[in-house]
Formats: sequence, C-alpha cells, structure tokens
Amino acid sequence: MLVDILMLFASAVVGEGTSEVRQWAQRKARENNPGIDTALLQAHQNALRQIRTYCQGVPEWEREYLVIVARLDRLREDGKVILGMVQGGEMPGSEASLAPVAQEAIADRLMQRLSRKHHWLREAPPVLVRAFRGLYLPQLVHYFRLEIKQDPEVFRSLIHDMLAQTGQRVAHLDRQLGDIRTRLDEGVDAFLASSRGIDRRFDELITALKPPQSVPADFASYINEKTAEFIGREFVFTAIQNFMQTKSKGYFIVEADPGVGKTALLAQYVRQTGCLAYFNIMSEGRTRADDFLKSVCAQLIQRYDLNYSLPLHPDNARNGNFLSKLLTEVAAKTGRVEIAVDALDEVDLTTQNSPGANVLYLPTTLPDGVYFILTKRPENLPFVVSAPQQVFDLMDERHREENLRDIQRFIRDRAARATVSQWMEARHVTLADFTAVLTRNSEGNFMYLKYVLDDIEKGDYANLNLATLPQGLQKYYEQHWQRMGMTAKPLPRRKLKIIYLLSKTRKPVSCNLLADFAEEDPLDVQEVLDQWEQFLRVRPLNGDWGYSIYHKSFQDFLFNRRTVQQAGVSLPDIEQAIVDNLWEDLYGEESN
Repeated sequence: MLVDILMLFASAVVGEGTSEVRQWAQRKARENNPGIDTALLQAHQNALRQIRTYCQGVPEWEREYLVIVARLDRLREDGKVILGMVQGGEMPGSEASLAPVAQEAIADRLMQRLSRKHHWLREAPPVLVRAFRGLYLPQLVHYFRLEIKQDPEVFRSLIHDMLAQTGQRVAHLDRQLGDIRTRLDEGVDAFLASSRGIDRRFDELITALKPPQSVPADFASYINEKTAEFIGREFVFTAIQNFMQTKSKGYFIVEADPGVGKTALLAQYVRQTGCLAYFNIMSEGRTRADDFLKSVCAQLIQRYDLNYSLPLHPDNARNGNFLSKLLTEVAAKTGRVEIAVDALDEVDLTTQNSPGANVLYLPTTLPDGVYFILTKRPENLPFVVSAPQQVFDLMDERHREENLRDIQRFIRDRAARATVSQWMEARHVTLADFTAVLTRNSEGNFMYLKYVLDDIEKGDYANLNLATLPQGLQKYYEQHWQRMGMTAKPLPRRKLKIIYLLSKTRKPVSCNLLADFAEEDPLDVQEVLDQWEQFLRVRPLNGDWGYSIYHKSFQDFLFNRRTVQQAGVSLPDIEQAIVDNLWEDLYGEESN
C-alpha cells in the first residue's frame, strides 16, 4: 500500500503513472526512509482525528462514545503497528495511480489484516468499523501529502530522486516546485473525490478537507502542539469568514483572557487555511517587532514569488514601510492574502524604533483583499488604523452557549480516557456530574481543564474528590504551589530561586546556565525542573535542552504580589543575579 501512496505522490509530479514511477515507489518503500516514516505516523494520527470527528456526528456516539474513544486511543497507541501493515500492503501489477478499484482492493486488504492481527476491530462498534473502512485510507493519503510538503528537506529530496529516476529534468528544480505542489494538490483532490459515496456525512467531511497550503516551517511544531487536542470554535471561524465576506479588507481581532484558547484557535485556523502566520512566543524570546517583519515579509516573498532577495536587508525590518509595499504587490497579484498574528500583548514594544507606531508596525491602511487575524488579551496597545476592524470578545455573554458547548465536549472527550474514567468510577461520579463540576470550575478556561485533567490522568489527585478540585486557574496554581511544598516552613528557597530565575529569563535557558544563575549544583536544578515539567516548555537548544515557562498565566501567578510575599523572594535581586552572571560570562569577574 505504501507503494501506491508513493505512486500517487509521484504521478502528480511527472504527470502519469509509469513503470519508472512504480520502480521508484518500490525502491523508496524498501528504504525505511525516516522522513517518510515520520510523515506516515503523523498522517495516521490526523486520520484518526477525522474518524473521531465523523463518529461524533452520528446517533450512536452518545451511546457508545466510551468504547469508540477507547478503540481510537488503542489505534493511536498502535500507530507504528498499523503503519507496518500499511507499508507491507503493496498491490502487485498496477502501474496507475490509486484508481477507485485499486483503492477498494487496498482497503479490503488492510481491513483483512486488521481483522487477523488487531483485535480492536472485532470488538469495535459497527459505526467505527464503517468510519475506519471509508475514511482511514483517503485521509492517510491526504495528510501524508500535507506532511511531506511541510518538511522542505524531505520534499526536495523526494522530488530530486524521483525526477532523476524517471529521466525528467532536474535542473532549475526550485522554479518548478510551485507547479509540482499544485499538481500534487489536484491529484489528491481527485483521489479524495473518488473516495466519496459512503454517506452524506463523509461527503461533507471530505469537502471540508480541501488541502491548505503548508504552515510556516518556523511554527510547524508549535502549531502541531497547540492543535493536538483542539475542539470546536466553529462560531469564531464563522465570524472570521463573515467579516471577510462583508469587508473588502481589515483587521479581525480576537480578545480573551489568558488560557481561554486564543493561541490554539489561531493555530487551528492556520492549519485549516494555510494562511501566513506569526506567533509571538514569550517563552522562546519571539517578541521583537523586527523578528515579526523579517518572518512575514519572507513568507510573502517566498509564497507569492516576489522579486526580492532573502534574507531581508536589515533596513527593511526597521519599520512597516517594506511590509506595506509587499502587501500592495501581493494584493495586486493575487487579490487576497490572510495573515494570522498571535499574542500582540506579548510583543516587546521597546524593540520598536518609532515612538507612537502601531504594535509590530501593523499598517494603518490596507490594500483591498488584505486581512489580518489577530489575537490579544483585553489590554490597550498602540493600534490606530483606518482600515475596517472588528474586535471579537471571546468571553462576551453572547458567546456563552458556544463556549460552554466546546468546554463540555473537551471534558467528555478527556473523560473517556481510561485513567480519568477509573478516577470517576472510584468516586461513583457520573459523566454528567463530572462535566458539570469541571465546566463550572473552569470558568471557561481551557488551560485549567488541561492542567486538572492531566493531573487526574497522572494520579496526582488520588486523594481528592470532585468537591475538592480547585476552582479556577488561579486557585489551581495556588493549590499546586502548596502541593509542591512551596509554602512550607522553612521555605524551600532553592526551589523558589530556580523557578523565579527561570520566569525572568526572556529566552529558553539550559539547565547548566540556570544553575550558574542560581549558583546551585546542576543536578539539583535538574531535579527542580523535572518536578515542574508540566509548566515548562522544553526545546532543543544548541545540543542541549532549553527550558522556559509554558504559559504566561503561570508567570502572572508567580508575579502576583501575594505569591511573591509568601515566597519571600526579591524580584530585583533575581534580575540582578541574571545580569551579574551574564556580565561575568562576557567580561569575567571584576577585580577590586
């Protein structure tokens, strides 16, 4: 089956299925290429997500959702096993792409293998078997193609190798990649169209899955992380589309408190539409206006093939003039461009050279067809424009029912996991009561739900019941702070110093550097980092691991006056320790 999937990929590039194409696909299928394996595994996860979405819309869901979710979780965990069956599923003889007849034969063979080797299928509800049979293969192909496109190195390697195998011209390949990607989209569109016919719901789902352009490479992993458990928010996406249909250009601004899900919402929008995007991420030090201009201008130049060289000249990132020029050119060339920008409130305004300029130098006027989708906290920022704008208050009472529905869907999904359902059963808690209490306690905050449900799954709440769960995100932080012994007497000053030092760094730092700041043993620092891992973002950093605070709401809690007083720390002393350490790294210790 992997051979056929690769043939679909190749046939869209060279224009037809040939014996050379099949030979190339067979060779690639035997190579155990890690790029292909990674793309397949991610496509497998995404395909299961679409199957789950389908199942949520059928009448059997209310009655059998626990079983359905449990089976899908098993499938997700057994991803490599399932894909081993896919990779072993070559159909002999056919030199064409995945024609409907061949596709049905492949699906039959996969279902037969699963019936023999994977007992979940024999025990699964009929609706799930039907959904898997009808959706898994086309969605696997669909998302495999997207994943390959999003990895520039793998994509380029495959194309070069394929064209060399089939005798095609490899020279000037960079200029041909745009056409290749377009033909690839058209080929997958045709394949998806051939997969229709199970019922109306499948038709609607496949129609909704029109392949978007790939997400910006710099933010691909961040978008995957933020959308991993995304659910709902259709009412916001509808409002964005309504704005674009009624306005010829403009700014659509989503406002909400920390933890309500602004970043996840925007990440999902970028994933669905493939629009240009920039995410301000305080924990990674991405808060500078010039970084925003360099990224967005480069995306415009590359995607729309504008006649400018990269990297961007530093003068073009000093203000918004060059960005406005590019937007005008793109609007004239394409008629429409969307740019999503997250977390305006996290922008470091001191990095802007022009006093009084808009945050990130966002243009005051926009050409027709240019739309920005922005997110921010409900804070005042320098932003004065003449272009049309709409502020969408996600917490407005008018959206209460939609927000509640999304919150409850999220809770029910997580409640179906084995450890959470066992926690409920041990306390004789019904799903209805569990959903009602967590909905009330969350105060509409998805970050609260993530933390509390994660703690239940990890067994951290073994001694708590439904009535003693924390109420609200701040109470959650306070309770966790106490549970970790941060208010014990005597105060755990080493832990406090390390956490506060980490919260004051503007970029990810390694354990060793943090140990230098704190003047502590790196092993002791690593122990503290491990204890607080759920609140930290961990990323590769120059051959090591870099640590930063995961969410700004936790920083807000740390800097709350009451928390600071109870912790007995001095924020100026913390900042001075960082400055002193960096000074010593640059210039050595001062001599007396």
